[in-house]
Formats: sequence, structure tokens, C-alpha cells
Amino acid sequence: MPSDKPSNHVRQVVPDDLLREKQACLDRERVEELIQGKVVMVTGAAGSIGSELCQQIAAFRPQALVGFDQAETPLFYLERELVRSFPWLAFEPLIGNITSPADVNGAIAKYRPSVIFHAAAYKHVPMMERHVFAAVENNIFGTWQIALAASAHAVEYFVLISTDKVVRPASVMGATKRVAELSIRALQKRGGTRFVAVRFGNVIGSSGSVVSIFKDQIAAGGPVTVTHPEMRRYFMTASEAGQLVLQALAMGKGGEIFVLDMGEPVKIVDLARNLIRLSGFEPERDIKIEFSGARPGEKLFEELELQAELLTSTGHPRIRSVNQPAQVGKARIKAYLRELRQVCERRDAASLILLLKRLIPDYSPAFGLQQAISPSSPSMRFDPVQHTAAQPGLSAPIPKPTGFSPS
Repeated sequence: MPSDKPSNHVRQVVPDDLLREKQACLDRERVEELIQGKVVMVTGAAGSIGSELCQQIAAFRPQALVGFDQAETPLFYLERELVRSFPWLAFEPLIGNITSPADVNGAIAKYRPSVIFHAAAYKHVPMMERHVFAAVENNIFGTWQIALAASAHAVEYFVLISTDKVVRPASVMGATKRVAELSIRALQKRGGTRFVAVRFGNVIGSSGSVVSIFKDQIAAGGPVTVTHPEMRRYFMTASEAGQLVLQALAMGKGGEIFVLDMGEPVKIVDLARNLIRLSGFEPERDIKIEFSGARPGEKLFEELELQAELLTSTGHPRIRSVNQPAQVGKARIKAYLRELRQVCERRDAASLILLLKRLIPDYSPAFGLQQAISPSSPSMRFDPVQHTAAQPGLSAPIPKPTGFSPS
């Protein structure tokens, strides 16, 4: 039964209270060299990571900061906050879509940024399982579009915000972000734009995050719903993530994939109990915890490196570099993206999943997607990710979703 305590008795908890923030060790001199007096663009500027990056970039006094986003209202509030906190800052809020060549090329041609931080992405795993074409359009074609424009306009640095969900992905979101990583590496050439990707896990308290959901559930008197008792995730604060992304920029020579040290993974159920206590209640006595079952595309826990990869030290205690297998060439990526575009235009979900698996062999589609495609095709061979994993990171059992439509 929900707690009888009214929501106004809920003690206010800052999400960062749930984690002990770790020292980021930022090379401020090098970051200042790359940002001060330069034009910097952030895509997805109004999102959780994008807005944090804007705050931290502003402190290094760029010539101008261009915030590119399609979300009008959050961008409006970001501008107000930046103007209040950094009155000297020339901030240009741009409404635009990363999948639009006119929007992207127009913005880069007009402002000529030296550095682009590409934080725009569709990130919610269960949502993208239901909207696979939107995930591909935004995370793959959007990244390719802005990376091509960066290369054509001689942008000095391009930093892709990636995710730990690219490793042995069980979700469309993870698979599309992995293709995005491969795509920008294919554009890396001597003397051109320096393309860098940065992988990390969940940002505590970001919009739509589990902490935000838990806080709403606690305020309503419970129950707090956790998907699985063994579900674990890597977490870091927005401030840590922003500083380490800036540090990755400072270290990038072009073609690297950096992995941030996020500490030990946290059990989601432990996070829920801690948040309930910090809110002034006792778990199970005042606020119940219920397990709802893992959702399509979710893994019990995330991994940091692919089987064919090796993480090596960089000299920074909290950043490692992925020692990668052979790079996928530009010609192959372009041919692959052409085929992917045709499949998306036909709205052919079965061929889409097969194409993702062709480039990302260790992608294991979740149960719902497997049901949505033809089981009779002899070329389809999927790992049984709906089984409880004997191998690290595989998905927990996933119930068949009702009314699923991969659109």
C-alpha cells in the first residue's frame, strides 16, 4: 500500500547527493587553448549533457557558443540561464534538426565553429525499441550529416557523445550509437577534422532518468518500481561527465574512442532504497519497492569494451582509450548507409535489423524486435538475449510486449 504521508513531507534530494563526485583532473590550460576565443557548437544543447557542456564551455570564454537543438522551450530556458550566469557570453540559440542538411550546413557555414560537441541523440532504450526508424534517422543519419558538414567546413575537432550501451548492444539505441562511432572514424583523415568519441554511462538525475522517475513515485507515496533486483548501471554526475568530455577533447589526436571511468556499477534497487531514505522515508515500511521486469532492449548490466577491443591507459587516471580493430573504410560506410536509407524509406523492420547486425555482429535484438520480423528467414540468427545471462551483460528475461509496433 502507498504511504499515507503527503508529498509535501518529502525531503528534497539533489540527485548528486546519491553519488560521491570524483575528481576529474581537468587539464585547464589545454582546454582553454582549444576553446578560449574560438567558436564552439553544441548539438543537443538543451539536453542534460548538452546543457552541462554549455555551462562548462562558457567558463572558458569562447568567442561564441552556438547551442543547436530542435527543442524550443528547453533551449529558451538554457539561453536565460547562460545569460544570467555568463553575461559576457555570446550565445546563439539555434532551432534546427541534425538530420536536415540545410539546418546543419547553414549553421556551420554561418558560425564556422572550431569545435563541435555532438550530444544530440535519441537515448531512451525502450522508446527506441518501439521507434526503430527514428533511432536510425537521428542517431546514425543525424551523426553522419553533421560529421560530414564538420569535415567539409574544416572544423578542427568533432567530439561524439557516445554510450556504454554500444558494447554488445541488446538495444536499437546501442546499435545505432555504435554505427555512429564507426561512421565518424571512417571520416578521419590526416590533416582533417579530428574526430573523437567519448563513451560513458548514465548521468544521475538527467531528464527522464531513473532518479527523476523514482522522485516522482516517492512524492506520490509509492510504490517505487525497479525493473529487476540485479539490474546495475554505471552512474556519474553531470559535472564529472562534462569535465571528462572536455578532457577527452584536450587529449584527442583524431580517431580515438575514449571510455570514462565511472567507478563501480550501482544496483538500481540500492539506488531506490537510498533515495527513499534521503527523502525522509523508510523503504518497504513507508514506500514499497516493486519489481516490474526488464523492458525490451535492457541488459542486466552494461559493459565497457567489446570482445575485440582492449582498453589502454591514456595517462589520465579516469580516461582510457579503446584499442580498436581495423577501421571500417569511408567507402564501405557510405555504401552501408545508402542501403540503410533505402530500408528506412521502405519501413522494412526485418531488413533494418539484419543490416544493423551486418555491421554490428554482436548486436542481439531484444525479444520484441525478434517477434516483429519474419522468423522464417534462414539468414536470421539471433543470440538468445531474452535468456538470463551466463555471459556478462546479457539481457534479463524480457516479457513479450503487447501491441508492439516497430515504427
